[in-house]
Amino acid sequence: MMRNKAAQLAAVVLPVIGLGGLWGLSEQESRQGTYWDVPVFGYDPRDLLRGHYVEFTYDWPGLEDGDTPDRICVSRGDDGLAQAARVDGDFGGCEFPAEADLGSVYGNNSLMRGRFYVGQERALEIEDMMRDRDQRAIVRIRLGENKRITPLDITFRPLTESELQERDSEEF
Repeated sequence: MMRNKAAQLAAVVLPVIGLGGLWGLSEQESRQGTYWDVPVFGYDPRDLLRGHYVEFTYDWPGLEDGDTPDRICVSRGDDGLAQAARVDGDFGGCEFPAEADLGSVYGNNSLMRGRFYVGQERALEIEDMMRDRDQRAIVRIRLGENKRITPLDITFRPLTESELQERDSEEF
């Protein structure tokens, strides 16, 4: 009788311990990686049908407009922002490789587009900041060992003098 109760208890407790261990491992892996700041454009602060989120397009320094790579090599530029170089084939000596996440919302385009959820109060603050044409949006990402990019947060900074000149020259 006692053996039967012990077996029943083990049948319940062991799977729970196993699931807890897998969750802990997954949580630990999700927090590891390198952090990068990437300029973005084309953002949408909220979509009332899907909840509150910031959706954007990465503006990777080093990639040409319209270039949608499946793989990039990320490095840090002189200004501290992330830069990307298209990778065709093997990553070679790339220290920080990134691949498109085919299972994500954006699939093949996940190196160029991203989104993350924010609270309603923050969405309104971000929406106001995006209306200011003299601000530059920067998304903080984490590049994991699995070569996937995870957007974490968005901040804003004033445009530099060269960015102001570039913007103003495009208007004419």
